[in-house]
Amino acid sequence: MALKRVLIVGAGLIGGSMGLALSRRMPHLEVDAVEVNAAYREQAAGLRAFRHVWHALESAPSDYDLAVLAVPVDAAIHLLPRVRGKASWVMDVCSVKRPIVEAMDRVLTGSRGVPSHPMAGKAQAGPLGADEALFEGRSWIFLETHRPSAEIEELVRRLGARVVRVPDAEDHDRRMAEASHGIHLASQCAVLAAEMDPAAIAEIAGPAFWDVTRLASSPSEFWIQTLGANRDHVIAWLRRFEAAARSFRAALERGDAAEVRILLEEAKRRRERADAARNTE
Repeated sequence: MALKRVLIVGAGLIGGSMGLALSRRMPHLEVDAVEVNAAYREQAAGLRAFRHVWHALESAPSDYDLAVLAVPVDAAIHLLPRVRGKASWVMDVCSVKRPIVEAMDRVLTGSRGVPSHPMAGKAQAGPLGADEALFEGRSWIFLETHRPSAEIEELVRRLGARVVRVPDAEDHDRRMAEASHGIHLASQCAVLAAEMDPAAIAEIAGPAFWDVTRLASSPSEFWIQTLGANRDHVIAWLRRFEAAARSFRAALERGDAAEVRILLEEAKRRRERADAARNTE
């Protein structure tokens, strides 16, 4: 099936960036959007990435090849019964997979569900943050249990992303707790642990503070939903994080420089192994 018409439901950061990239890199595609937020809808129209920006899903036609749910997981699940008749394929881009996969398997009839997750984003939400290059060099995760068509994989590659496959939704969500969701909480904790006045921090802080705490600027509502949907794996990660922090604290309380060195060197080795694997892909 050659992709000719694509509907992006949600024209915020991810949806807007997809629209920009597709309109410029695959100009033969007819790309439309649905955006219920009036301010976002006006901003999305200003991107000049979409032929039409519909105010409601019901207003859009029902002859798309692919519909992309670029909305938070709760909204995506809510929209599935209404989007299933709009396109031959329905793909989501949520960062938690178990609830959306369960809903796809239960709800979609006449359309094929493609759970997916682009590992891309930034703190600025909405169409004004849209960036054609947002997906360049980033992983775009698919599940072996719900493999996309070759045309959908090619579309993702044209966005600049690398196609990555993981076994299933459970495996995806466990990995996300370690590679993304827990890391965001670590960033939040670093900010909450600071006792200095923010102005005093800004006066003296170097790259370490700004690098580690950058993620604390992310939109709260997105993370409330995401953390709640993946809470079991995130809680397990937090327990391991707490154990690591206790190990450092205990070594420092004992004045055990040898143990501090062991912990630091082990963390350094693990980080270097991950970096080496990234650079050989």
